[in-house]
Amino acid sequence: MPVVVGEILAGIIVGPQLLDIVHPDDPVVAALHDAGFALLMFTVGLHLRLHDPSMRRAAPRAFLALAATGVLAIPLAIFISNAAGLGHPGAVAIVLATSSAAIAMPVLTDAGGGELPEQFAGVAAWIVMADVLTIVALPLVTAQSSVLTVLLASASVTALAWVAVIGLRRLSRSPYWKRVGDSSLEKGWSLNLRISLFLLFALAWVGPKLGTSMLVAGFAAGLAVSALGVSDRLTLQILGVGEGFLIPAFFVVLGAEIQPKGLVTRDGLILMTGLVVGTMFVHIVGGAVGGYRPASSLVATAQMGVPLALVTLGQADGWLNGDEAAAFVAAALLTVGVCAFGAHRLGRALPKHFNPGLPGDLLTEESDRDAHGQA
Repeated sequence: MPVVVGEILAGIIVGPQLLDIVHPDDPVVAALHDAGFALLMFTVGLHLRLHDPSMRRAAPRAFLALAATGVLAIPLAIFISNAAGLGHPGAVAIVLATSSAAIAMPVLTDAGGGELPEQFAGVAAWIVMADVLTIVALPLVTAQSSVLTVLLASASVTALAWVAVIGLRRLSRSPYWKRVGDSSLEKGWSLNLRISLFLLFALAWVGPKLGTSMLVAGFAAGLAVSALGVSDRLTLQILGVGEGFLIPAFFVVLGAEIQPKGLVTRDGLILMTGLVVGTMFVHIVGGAVGGYRPASSLVATAQMGVPLALVTLGQADGWLNGDEAAAFVAAALLTVGVCAFGAHRLGRALPKHFNPGLPGDLLTEESDRDAHGQA
């Protein structure tokens, strides 16, 4: 289980349920929560390997598996929602069909010895497509205002992100920018990190004003930076900023918001069990339609970003209570264990002589040559 389990448990302990130290409605705590949430969705977008040609070749089969998963998720979500008394089957369907590239991609690369093997490209494409589509669909399904307004706002934020990508690409080709980049490396300015964070928080500020959430803003910023090409050094810097404090702070505040007693109530148990079992069912059957082995389908069950975003949006809008939030979080954490088991089975299926070598460099303008000196 990831360290996020401990962070959520810490939030439960210091939150109103027990020690009553951290109050989610405090302005400072709320600001840390929002910043951490934006950075979490940014890192989710950053993990999507849109440049990988093997994943693009595997896209048709991946789309078939995703479509089958989505079709199966709808009636099952209606059943689970009614049984648990939730009343939001669309949100449940999104969670059943989603996958987490931020969780599954590192698991797959670990199983492959440090880089994504060709044999895993198909399931990786499926995971990426599911992650993207469910993140885009979630604000529409949970919208409390006009769906058209949310759709236009989300499209506007995404368009702004890609305008920034085009501008930065053109700027990076200029001799002046090359000199500035060299100075950044020599003097430790971390220029690319500053630009990435400026893009993230600018979109996170604009998004809610236009009528969409920081979910879309953070994810769009992460996709934009990923499309530019991410160096190992920049990835370490971004993860250092996020995982060093702000993302753990988000999980702690999230733990302070949920009510763990919901896991021992009838509706909470039904919702948590239905989400875990339902996710495994739709992915195994959907994967079989796409021609994937069961182990690959179990890897694709990994969830994190979408369920946590749903909990954040649902509690902010008032249609999700603390008991239900606890069930969504617990189910997401259990799917991580299912993903790890599936990856273990996939790793055993690799040829014993398989040697992936060293990971490739994904850098654009900022070199990794001094990665050992700065992070």
